[in-house]
Formats: sequence, C-alpha cells, structure tokens
Amino acid sequence: IHSGDASLLLPAQNLFVETHRRVKAIGQKLCRALKISGPFNVQFMCKDNEVMVIECNLRASRSLPFISKTYNVNFIEIATRIMLGIPQQPVMLQPMDMECIAAKVPVFSFARLKNSDPRLGVEMQSTGEVACFGVNKYEAFLKAMISAGFKLPTKNILLSIGPSQQKIEFVQYALMLAEMGYQLYATKTTAEFLKTHGDMVSLIQVHKPFVKREPNVLTMLKTGKLDLVINVPDSMDSQALSDGFEMRRGGGGNGPPLLL
Repeated sequence: IHSGDASLLLPAQNLFVETHRRVKAIGQKLCRALKISGPFNVQFMCKDNEVMVIECNLRASRSLPFISKTYNVNFIEIATRIMLGIPQQPVMLQPMDMECIAAKVPVFSFARLKNSDPRLGVEMQSTGEVACFGVNKYEAFLKAMISAGFKLPTKNILLSIGPSQQKIEFVQYALMLAEMGYQLYATKTTAEFLKTHGDMVSLIQVHKPFVKREPNVLTMLKTGKLDLVINVPDSMDSQALSDGFEMRRGGGGNGPPLLL
C-alpha cells in the first residue's frame, strides 16, 4: 500500500539494526548527491536487510510535524534556517531514551463516497490522520485506532481470508480471538480451513453475498449483527471482487469496522 496510508510507530519498533544503518546511509548519499539544503521525503522499501529507494521528493511530507512532535524537535524551523543559510548546530536524537511511543494512523472517507471499494493500493487514499502517544506500542496504536474512529468489537467477528498463505498465518490469530470470547463467523473456504487446521468447532460458517442462502454475510451486515469484518481479498477476478466488494462496503462504510 501507499506509505501515506500506512500506520506508523516512532521510534521504529521492529527494524533490524542493519536496515536502520542502510536507510541512514542512503539518506545521507541522496542529500549530498542532490545538494539538498532543506526538507526532503524518501520512500524506502525494505525486506531482509535489503533496502531500495522507491522515490525521493524534494519537499516535506505530512509526517514531518508528527516527527517533530514525537522527538520534541522543531524540524520545520531547522529546515527553514538551513534554507536561509543561517548556521545550525547538528541535532542529536536519542530514541532509546524516550519515555513514550508515538503512533500515526490514517483516516479514510469511504463511508462518504458511494460505491467506492475500501481496498488500498499503490495510490494514497487516506484523507487525514491522527497521532497518539502511549507508554508502549500497544497503547499508542490502540489510542490512535480509536481516535481514527475504530470501534472495538464486543461479540461477533466475520472472517473472510482469501489467499492460502494468509489462511495459514491467520490460524493463530483466529484462535486468539476465540480464546478472548468472540464468536467467529467465516465464509466457506475460510471456515473449512480454520476448522481443519485450528480445530475451531465453535466457528460458524456463513454464505457470501451472492449465494442466496442463509446465514448470509449480507443479512448479518444489514441487521447489525457483526461488530468487525476481517477481509483479505484473494484476487481481482469479477466474482471474488463482487462478493468481496459487498462485504467491504457493508463493513467499513456505515457498517462495522473493517480490517483488510
């Protein structure tokens, strides 16, 4: 997804030391090569300590005020002084000494856009964001999600996980949700997989929107029976897109919160 639609924790919580070192080194090289004397924005793609640059923009992003607030350093003022040629002492940051973690979470407007599919991609779709602080990453992220309008589920959760690999990875989380006391519902293939590999006998299978049988996802959404929809789309083919679209529009619009 677009970096502007991603949630962000600062200081970074799970970056490899080598990844952090390479990002810093690449940033310095870009600054020297392009003779940058002000704010600039770099989008990196990192995996297994391999770091690639997606793009570099010679402007500030909306993350700059968030970073300034988190580190209690006015980077906007510093950048302005540098652009004006005013001497500026280097700023030393000590993330390990910080007493809090900050979380930035995007806000979307899909509920106001008729027939829009709340499915993220490479184009940024968020229309705002919120930032919160916590004593740890869990508190900070939870505060930010609630501030962005996310409502914690009280009882019923729908699961519709498409790709096989994601089904495998989600088993442990489905078990955690069941242990927390939630009643889980799932579409056909997701239900079959979780019952086989997770021994989840309490899970209830429901039919997708275009299957005219009950219990049906669409009926549950319209009657307000679901508190949360977790949907991982499988593909872009028309039938999957149609079923998935109906579920995503029912969950996340004026319906229950949606996790993709």
